[in-house]
Amino acid sequence: MNEQQQTDRLGVSKVEYFFSSHGWLFREQHLHDYGIDAQVEIVKGGKPTGDLIAIQIKSGASYFSERTNDHIVIRTDDNHIKYWFRHSLPVILVLYDPQEDVCYWESISDDTIVSTGKGWKVAVPIDKKLTKESLAELCEITQPPPYIKKLNKLRLDKKWIQLLAEDEVVYVEYEDWIHKSLPRFEIRIGCNSKDGVESEVWPTLYGVGLSMEEAIAHMLPWADYEMDLDAHYEFMKSVWFDECYMGRDEDDGTPYFSTPFSEWYQEPEGIVPVSENGETEGYRLILSLNKIGKAFLDLEEYLSEDDHLDRRVFTLE
Repeated sequence: MNEQQQTDRLGVSKVEYFFSSHGWLFREQHLHDYGIDAQVEIVKGGKPTGDLIAIQIKSGASYFSERTNDHIVIRTDDNHIKYWFRHSLPVILVLYDPQEDVCYWESISDDTIVSTGKGWKVAVPIDKKLTKESLAELCEITQPPPYIKKLNKLRLDKKWIQLLAEDEVVYVEYEDWIHKSLPRFEIRIGCNSKDGVESEVWPTLYGVGLSMEEAIAHMLPWADYEMDLDAHYEFMKSVWFDECYMGRDEDDGTPYFSTPFSEWYQEPEGIVPVSENGETEGYRLILSLNKIGKAFLDLEEYLSEDDHLDRRVFTLE
């Protein structure tokens, strides 16, 4: 990792820490989304709102070279501007200064983007820092209507939906903190596909009285799920060993048990843990597309088609 890559990681980590420390749900986009580094879900009163903001993060001294008493000027090209304006979420630009350890931000809109003739610039106010007080202003960023927000959520998860449609095995893993009064779910979603291993850790979801079923319905509205029976089978082998182990044969050291595993083991009914350590119980679920996921792919295909008739038809009104 070179110096700029280290600086970039510092910037993402700083922004993630800021939002996570205030209870908002931060989700890094890794390399899957050109021009957007992360998205964050606004949380009010401890409850996720479904309101999402896309974030472009710029880190390092080079982004602060053009600075006035009032603003930090960032210059960009047509490709980034088009991408930001076409994005399904409202977009903010965050600048991280590692020397001052400060993040500055500005929303991307017609009012904040200025054409220079050869390109574009954004003037980020020096007094617009990521602080607790800025959360209220971030909450006021224009959000799409509810049905668009739901569509945007599906678009953000398009990669995983497509993997399922291609008959790849997509799974989720999460821990249940059994001694905590406030339910929390940190989901890791992954797939060991023909193209390699992919995984993402999604923001921890908190909620008073929140059930596992409610958490999954909120985070994965496009999927049905079932127990990973193979993972449960392997876990129960260790439980069986502890419960039924009797000793070892004096001659060849072969272990013997009070009950054979084939008689002792029973497949679970419903969703049960596949690991435990005294503090948490771990779960692993295998996903499948539900009717929402399938309908989204049909709609996405239609919306993505180039309709040649658009350029050939007209009305007289």
